Amino acid sequence: MKKRMRWIPVLYVALFLPLTLVAKAGSEDWSPVAEQVNEQLDSALEAYRAGDPQAARRGVIQAYFGPFEGEKMEAAIRSQFGIEPAFLLERQFGALRKAIKQGAELHRVSELAEQLQAALMSQADKLNEAGVPRIVFEVNQ
Repeated sequence: MKKRMRWIPVLYVALFLPLTLVAKAGSEDWSPVAEQVNEQLDSALEAYRAGDPQAARRGVIQAYFGPFEGEKMEAAIRSQFGIEPAFLLERQFGALRKAIKQGAELHRVSELAEQLQAALMSQADKLNEAGVPRIVFEVNQ
């Protein structure tokens, strides 16, 4: 019986350590944040395509203040890479909002949205490569 009891801690570690690592890996990955922003930008683009520029602008604003700022991706970029990359992303959000407000051609708005989406995914990849944990930038610390 005592021999069997010695295996319990080993089994516990063998079974639960991988689950802990998977959970931790998910909290370290910035890609889901960028994907959330990109989904909201896709919705904004759909609204523009449907002829609703006000909803499109609101969608871009929600993407910025929602997952991008709310999940602290902007803060992580600024902290890790400096003000310039964060500022460039902010300018891209602004350019997209401005194009929508000015009634730009759909292909131009689409192009701006795609460039912003690619830049967001690139920054998420860079944050992941640098090993920047999301937990450091959690809201209400």
